[in-house]
Amino acid sequence: MARKATFCVVVPAYNEEVVIEKSLRSLFSAINKKHVYVVSDGSTDNTSRIARKILGKNVLSLRKNVGKAKAIKKLLTRFKLTKRYQYVMFFDADTTLNKEYFRETKKLINSEPACIVGTVTSQRRRLISAYRAFEYGFSHRFFKNAQNAMGTITIAPGCTSTYRADVLNQLSFDGGTLTEDFDLTLQIHHQKLGKVVYSRKSYVITQDPITFGDYWKQIMRWNTGYWQNFFSHRLFLPNKKVNLEILLLTGDFFYWFATVMLAIFKPLFFLKLYGTALGIMLLLSITVLAVERRFWAIPYAPLFGVFHLINVASFIFSLFRAIIWHKKQLSWQKLPRYA
Repeated sequence: MARKATFCVVVPAYNEEVVIEKSLRSLFSAINKKHVYVVSDGSTDNTSRIARKILGKNVLSLRKNVGKAKAIKKLLTRFKLTKRYQYVMFFDADTTLNKEYFRETKKLINSEPACIVGTVTSQRRRLISAYRAFEYGFSHRFFKNAQNAMGTITIAPGCTSTYRADVLNQLSFDGGTLTEDFDLTLQIHHQKLGKVVYSRKSYVITQDPITFGDYWKQIMRWNTGYWQNFFSHRLFLPNKKVNLEILLLTGDFFYWFATVMLAIFKPLFFLKLYGTALGIMLLLSITVLAVERRFWAIPYAPLFGVFHLINVASFIFSLFRAIIWHKKQLSWQKLPRYA
């Protein structure tokens, strides 16, 4: 008989004084605060003081900024979390979660998965959040469910993923990419450490960028990290099931890039093709937002096509950025927070 599952929550933070109290208190509706741990990675604001006021001794304050992945590793080691708990949840300091999170997560632990991935949702805030509401809704209902069925979940988001403790002991936290969550997920697949499964009703609410400049910075970080992992894990080799899934997703972006290139040589054909694509995307956006009951976001749907072009441009540009930074140690790159 499997031993009783116990959970703890790990919260890496860097200059999060604006949001960390709200995020920590949202956790207490789902888990006792004695099982919540924070690592402040060289923060220069009041992050550590606020966390200690709430959690007491369950806070590790690092003097020097070492990067998110290494900070998490230091926290796991300092408090011996992989020895004391069966499952460890990673949670971002700008995020809140629903009180049913762990109740829903527990429903999947009988099969002892390596990692349980939750659902990411967006706060209600104007255009960028409206697009994210569609993007998260579509990606989770379509891609995450499909990947879950095929056993090829590619990314366990850093704000809503719960790892089996013994699996964490076998993962590297060297922090050589901008997307440590993608790196850790790939390690699980490639080392065959167990299944990565999806829990639809275990959801968190995360902050979105407010300005287009911040949106560009965020997706550039995500896409650069994507390419860094693409090369370091040799995802271009179709010798594993998860690699094939990633190659298919990558090919989709290059298809759209090639389509955009048509605008230079055959602008009329491009306008017809992209006009049709925008119509399909508009219908899809409205359908997804209605199913997700995010009705407030529907009026913004006609503008979502712009984001798709921005995403394609970022994906291509970040390829060259990743080649330059491939072996470079990269630290936190975070956006402004709002209360």
